[in-house]
Amino acid sequence: MRRVFRHIAIDLSWFISWAVIFAPAYVIFFYAMIPVTILINSYSLLPFPVPHVNELFVLCVQIMFILIVFLIPGISELFSDIRLGARCASLRELDQIDAAFTYLQTQADTKNIKLPRVVWRVIDNKDYNAVAYGRNRVALHKGALYDTKFRENGLEELAGLIAHELAHLRYWDTKHALISSAIFMPFNVLLFFTNLFARVPLLNLALMLLVVPCSVIIGLGNRIPSLTSRMAEYRADEFSQNLLGKGRMCHVLASIDGERRGSGIMAHYLNSHPPTELRHNNLQKRSDYRSQFNAPPCDDLVARFRKH
Repeated sequence: MRRVFRHIAIDLSWFISWAVIFAPAYVIFFYAMIPVTILINSYSLLPFPVPHVNELFVLCVQIMFILIVFLIPGISELFSDIRLGARCASLRELDQIDAAFTYLQTQADTKNIKLPRVVWRVIDNKDYNAVAYGRNRVALHKGALYDTKFRENGLEELAGLIAHELAHLRYWDTKHALISSAIFMPFNVLLFFTNLFARVPLLNLALMLLVVPCSVIIGLGNRIPSLTSRMAEYRADEFSQNLLGKGRMCHVLASIDGERRGSGIMAHYLNSHPPTELRHNNLQKRSDYRSQFNAPPCDDLVARFRKH
């Protein structure tokens, strides 16, 4: 029952966030479309006239824009790659990653768990970490690849790290964030015009009167999913445990840096991840799922993992 409530709470927080963000984004998009349509119709930039701005027209354009960003593969992921500094994995890195994923796939097949398809990326960062984003991206930090290669149970540790990120893809955590960014895009367009006309006194003042209240509302809307982000991390940990077993996932959590910004109530709401110790404690309380299938990786996979 608790798990069902957690699923509902996480999804509900995203739906409320989208509704809060969509309202000011719609207002911004409405007023931004007026000069654009006037300009297009005045200079005949298109072979057909653009309809005059009205509520239904703007709503259709905004929904179409969200669908384009969400449904066409690679658009949002490209910008996320640039923002994160994520690159394609080298052949040597792919050998290591594929060995860990093959082990994960073997465990998933024996436990009848379906894994999502993944496009691998690497971030040149020394941290022991990974991140999932977009529809199918998992970016591993270079530090995680390097450290696990020389550890006794490194293949299993990297598999556990990957399994946690696969859970975020499986439960649509990353796709929910993708929808939010698509809804949020018109606000970024308005910010661009605000900076462009910063030296025009009256126009800049009018834009600022629109930007400030909308930015407050959008900022509050963006914070709503953070109220359940810690639930999403616990859920991802439990999915990883179902795949690999309690012992392996507890070992992975022991290797992750648990440093947090601050220690008061604000830290609780500003940090997207719960303390590592509490995540470890949550797994300790759970029983293993089909523990008879928690087999170690075969020697061939380990050799492939440590190759080069």
